[in-house]
Amino acid sequence: MTEKTDVLIIGGGPVGMLTALTLAQSGASVRVLDKEPEIINSPRAAVYFPSTLLVLEELGILDELNAIGFQNSSFGTHIPEFGYSSVVKTEPVEGIDYDYQLHVGQHEVAHVAMEHAQKLGAEVLFDHELHGYEEYEDRILAMVTGPDGEKTYEVRWLIGCDGARSTVRKLADIEFEGHTWPERFVATNVKFPFKELGYSQANFVCDPVNMAVIAQLDTDGLWRCTYMEDSELPVESYEERVHQRYEWFMQGRKDYEIVSANPYTLHQRAAATLRKGHVLLAGDAAHATNPCGGLGLTSGLWTGIVLADVLGAVIKGEEDETILDRFSDERRRIFWEVVSPAATENKRMLQEKDMEQRKKDLELIRALDTNPESGALLMLFAYKVIGDALREGSRWADADPTDRVAINIKDRKGQIH
Repeated sequence: MTEKTDVLIIGGGPVGMLTALTLAQSGASVRVLDKEPEIINSPRAAVYFPSTLLVLEELGILDELNAIGFQNSSFGTHIPEFGYSSVVKTEPVEGIDYDYQLHVGQHEVAHVAMEHAQKLGAEVLFDHELHGYEEYEDRILAMVTGPDGEKTYEVRWLIGCDGARSTVRKLADIEFEGHTWPERFVATNVKFPFKELGYSQANFVCDPVNMAVIAQLDTDGLWRCTYMEDSELPVESYEERVHQRYEWFMQGRKDYEIVSANPYTLHQRAAATLRKGHVLLAGDAAHATNPCGGLGLTSGLWTGIVLADVLGAVIKGEEDETILDRFSDERRRIFWEVVSPAATENKRMLQEKDMEQRKKDLELIRALDTNPESGALLMLFAYKVIGDALREGSRWADADPTDRVAINIKDRKGQIH
């Protein structure tokens, strides 16, 4: 039996669910498939910048997520080798609606977006895995395996939101251009009072051996501690090394409780195209970056949101399909010109080994303490991932406010400097 729908989204993470919600709000019929049995609560992105908050508010889910998570306006950068810490606070900026970052698990974002999409008629199916498709002039037949066996879905458009190892991208034979880093990240969720050791609610720890990104996840004592290790170390024994690394981060204290941990590979890659016929890509399936600075989910989400807007217009006959090629070009430009350089610089600074360069980095970080605009600059940079909304009728046409505020970030290359 063949079941028809406008759009089939593969991948039920936050990007997949938010893309589904946006499309459903435009009137498209949407079905989301995910191979997992449920939305997975794994240690992944958890901090949402103001540039993302405007999406969540426009989609009607920000209040719910604010009630689940908490608001943070401070960011710490620590260089233990030099005994130095800097704390930057994001102050209100005229023309910007938000002066905080929202800390909330990405599984919570996916859950809330899914519930709202389902109310609009979107169907979400777990335990369903795409294993092939056939493309015709005006449709795609997607072959899926589920609990009840084989199914075929007839769709006008197939969107891959299924991560850096995307099945959709591989089936479409789209090259994933770029490189993979020689290190792996280990993301851990841990109950520990990091504030007692001088950490802010979000932190960079710069150290050539023990770099880390540390952030508070909730108000019940749960924190994220993500660090890097050599990928040549056996991945199957990574849990044995967590306690060794905690010895340094927790300054010898043992009063912690590990809730979960997950190792993952670091990429700086983007698909050669985000549109091939009636197949489209968003999120990490479209482009994947190292997570230093939180630009991966931010840019991946915006790729999905812009895609949903232009695709919704195509489905309604308001735009020609060629806008999807412009979408692909623009999102790839944003990744290679904005996201990848900034995330790469953050990673370099966090793990820099050269002493002279580390001293230069220290001076740049010291400058944050004396610059009254440092908090605003840190907050505003993430708006650069919005890019061109591609059409006048877009609900995101005025989303980027940086041309309307007094602080200029056009020439800024990253979040720190």
